[in-house]
Amino acid sequence: MAHRPDEHEPGTAVGGLGEDARVDGSLILADFPSELLVILAETLGNPLVLLVSKAHLSKSFHAAACAALAILEDADLSEWFCDDAAVATVVSKCPQLSSVDLNDCGWITDAAVMAVATSCKQLVSLDLSFCSEITAAAMVALASGCKQLLSLDLSICYEITDAAVVAVAFGCKGLTSLDLGYCCNITDVAVKALALECKQTKALNLSSCTEITDAAVVAVAFGCKGLTSLDLGYCCNITDLAVKALALECKQTKALNLSSCTEITDAAVVAVASECKQLKKLRLRECENITDTAVVALASGCKKLVSLNLNCCDKITGSAVVALASKCKQLKRLDLECDGDSPSAITDEAVVVLASECKQLKMLSLKCCAITDAAVVALASKCKKLNSLSLHGCEHITDAAVVALASGCKKLEELDLAGCTNITDAAKDFASVQHRIRVYGL
Repeated sequence: MAHRPDEHEPGTAVGGLGEDARVDGSLILADFPSELLVILAETLGNPLVLLVSKAHLSKSFHAAACAALAILEDADLSEWFCDDAAVATVVSKCPQLSSVDLNDCGWITDAAVMAVATSCKQLVSLDLSFCSEITAAAMVALASGCKQLLSLDLSICYEITDAAVVAVAFGCKGLTSLDLGYCCNITDVAVKALALECKQTKALNLSSCTEITDAAVVAVAFGCKGLTSLDLGYCCNITDLAVKALALECKQTKALNLSSCTEITDAAVVAVASECKQLKKLRLRECENITDTAVVALASGCKKLVSLNLNCCDKITGSAVVALASKCKQLKRLDLECDGDSPSAITDEAVVVLASECKQLKMLSLKCCAITDAAVVALASKCKKLNSLSLHGCEHITDAAVVALASGCKKLEELDLAGCTNITDAAKDFASVQHRIRVYGL
């Protein structure tokens, strides 16, 4: 990123000293104790970047940087184009690392993870998301070398198999968070091992692990009773049986994703609403069997709800929205998008009540809902914290609604007006130019 003329890099000083105005701060920092140098580096941003990038400027700073690296606890390499050798070099210099972020370091292979496992015995957090070359061999090494590991992100590591997860489960029994999103080779075998060995697991992401069945979720429910977050999005084999078990055994659940679990019915959601009183976030996107019964149960049982996704749950009507608004007044995010193929049952009346009762709303999608200006004017009047609003395909909306939003919702940053055929360019310009709102559908 280019610096403006008045900017300077961390570790340098700027003053009115003529040709000597730019002073190499590394000469000053070289005398600082290692502990203080790390604190200063952390204050200025990514400490690893500063300590490594400035080490060549002077012998004294190089020595100080090496001493500081020896006590550094966090290393973020996610923005570096690292290969195995670079990772091995960094971790060999930082034996006290407890957290390593290698997110999107697509060049690395098992060798890099093996180096981490060898050098970082105190590691508690490792992010390997998008590292698509990582295999079970790396996880065997990690499980053997990093027994204190608490958090592991393997999302979009396509080569990860059951053997990898089983190794981690048996080697890192204190694990509290595991992300296996899009690890499509994972089956019930891996999840059952995790449930059996890692009893402290609180957050588990199995999104798009399409081989997972009810048996795996039931095992997690009975093995990990302290679970607070579970992502089963696009696990299309999951049925009410699994969700009911989860509700009965994991009563502290705060976040649950059931998107595209098309076998789920009202019975599963009613069970969650009855047992999981701490629930704050629920995604039911494309759960086509869900009706008002489920939403009314949620409204009565989960009053702490702040985020609910009912995208393409086309059996939901305005009555459910009214019940939700009346009981869940802390809602901040609500997705009521309809698929557009059938008439929407969400009308002005429901949205007016929503606006009146849920003043904390920040994000709302009414895509393809059968609303008019009256609903939008109510939102503009009552929901002052609204940050993002989708009116995509709301054909009855006119310029008056856009003007009301731009004038009333000062925190609005995103407005989707695609398919709103009655909106003129003048109204869109009023929102985007005069009020600096990102308008989609221009």
